[in-house]
Amino acid sequence: MKESVYLIGCRAVGKSSIGRELAHTLSWKFLDTDTLITDKLGQTVTEIVAANGWQKFREAEKEVLRQLQNEQKCVVATGGGAILHGEVWPELKKQGNVIWLTADIATLCARISGDQQSASLRPSLTGNDICLELEDVLAERSPLYRTFADCIIDTGVLDVEQAVLKITNYVKGIQ
Repeated sequence: MKESVYLIGCRAVGKSSIGRELAHTLSWKFLDTDTLITDKLGQTVTEIVAANGWQKFREAEKEVLRQLQNEQKCVVATGGGAILHGEVWPELKKQGNVIWLTADIATLCARISGDQQSASLRPSLTGNDICLELEDVLAERSPLYRTFADCIIDTGVLDVEQAVLKITNYVKGIQ
């Protein structure tokens, strides 16, 4: 059995919520790459992007992903753009299961629109309407998510507990 789980996917698919519960279920630690980055840089994602642009954030993100290659018995919720660092994923896949959490655009738009803190926690990538931005981002990233995913879980039709059960069964080799 691989000793880590990396949750990938677009924003608002439930990586943090599912990741926390999955870590609890497996008795592993939970790590969130955005939190690791903001703790390291001493700024929120919005502050990092406002002060230094997305490139600075992406550089820090790649460094954090590389550092996670040696972690064991952990569930890692990655940022939506972490998949853009294609060179680190083959190494991460060697010791961990990569689980792509997905949901349809309407579900993601509803989740983000209903989240009062979304704008402050998740700065816009394009400056467009969130639903248009999601369509563009998913068009670009879905092929990458698909390439590196070991398993795909649709969080648009599963609640947190159901998703955790499916992932737990996958990790333990129970189909």
